[in-house]
Amino acid sequence: MGNWITVFKEKDRMRAELLKNELENNNIETVILDKVDHNYPVLGIVEIKVLESQKTLAEQIINDFRIDD
Repeated sequence: MGNWITVFKEKDRMRAELLKNELENNNIETVILDKVDHNYPVLGIVEIKVLESQKTLAEQIINDFRIDD
């Protein structure tokens, strides 16, 4: 089992889910860590984590995803 690293941080959970889906479509194992305070939803972020071995590919896909916005 490898180390998980954060490759993306976002306040919008839906946007994070869309990016997670894009990463998984490219065979990258992805985990979302939700750090949003559900009592105060405007506080906190959602992190997307990938295996350290897949970091470079994930970052390329994230950059492409941002350009397509």
